[in-house]
Amino acid sequence: MRIALISIMFCFVGSAALAQEPAVVNKVESPTVKALTGLTVSEFEQEMQHFVQAVGVSCGGCHMPKGNFASDENPRKVKARQMVEMTKALNQQFFPGHTRVEGESVLGRVTCFTCHQGELKPKSAP
Repeated sequence: MRIALISIMFCFVGSAALAQEPAVVNKVESPTVKALTGLTVSEFEQEMQHFVQAVGVSCGGCHMPKGNFASDENPRKVKARQMVEMTKALNQQFFPGHTRVEGESVLGRVTCFTCHQGELKPKSAP
C-alpha cells in the first residue's frame, strides 16, 4: 500500500515538473545570422517584420532576390547588421533594465523605427 501511494505521488510530482518545463523551441542557428542570435524562429521572424515596418522596405531591400537570404552581396544587409549592433549597444548602455513586452522589438527601447519611422533613410532633425 505504501509503495503504491509513493508511486502515485511520484507520478503527480513528476507530471507537475514536466508541465512546468518550457517547451523546446527551435533556435535560429545559422552561420549567416550574426546580429540577431539567440532568438527562436518565431522571434526572429517577428523581428524581421519589425524591420520591414520600421525601414519601409520588403525583404528584398536587404536580401538578394530569389530567396537567397544567406547572401551578403547586398550592402544594405551589411549596413543593417551594423545598425542592429549600434541599436543593441545604445539599449545596453542607456536602457539596461528595460523589460520587453510581448510584440515589441527584441532590440529594446531604441529600435530601427526610432530613426527610420517607416522610411529607408532615417528622418532628419527639424
